[in-house]
Amino acid sequence: MSLKKNKKNSKVLAKDSQEEPAKKKQEDISKKFENVSKKEAVENLSKEIDILKEKLDETLDEKLRALAELENIRRRMQKEKEENAKYGAAYIAKDLFPVIDNFDRAILSSPKELTKKEEIEKKYILFHEGVELIHKEIFTILKHHGVEVINPSKGDKFDPNIHQAMLEIPTDKFEPGSVCEILQSGYTIYERLLRPAMVGVSKKIESNKTED
Repeated sequence: MSLKKNKKNSKVLAKDSQEEPAKKKQEDISKKFENVSKKEAVENLSKEIDILKEKLDETLDEKLRALAELENIRRRMQKEKEENAKYGAAYIAKDLFPVIDNFDRAILSSPKELTKKEEIEKKYILFHEGVELIHKEIFTILKHHGVEVINPSKGDKFDPNIHQAMLEIPTDKFEPGSVCEILQSGYTIYERLLRPAMVGVSKKIESNKTED
């Protein structure tokens, strides 16, 4: 009985001794794969971090370039603004040169000292015609630059947006609150008021009745 038991124990020990190396080998393989997968995971994570860093650097670079471009645009606009403020009148000045030339010609063609009446009348007529042409030329230039004349007519309704009342005139020729006298023309530039027309405004004549 004892002999059989010993044989059985020997078989178990032999079996265990055979299984232990296999089990250890399997554990070593598992650890090896586990270490490999961890290493791959770390490498992959490191690659992703490098990619994100690269994208972040690109984004920061684009941001800096955009800010630099905006600053350049701001400087150009500021420079253009300063130049327009400084040289903005150059365009209208160039258009006015022919007007000044015509004034010079008109002055030269109308000497101050004339003795003959016929000569005086002739020179005056020519001078007057020349001034009228120059006046017309000036308004043509102003219109070219967007300037329009406010030239109200008598009887027009007073408009505080474009008229400035300088005095009230009692009259029965016009309805009260109407333009009855034009003292000075007004001007607008592209519908913005530059100067209102100065006018006299009609008002009702007050009756002076005395009680008995």
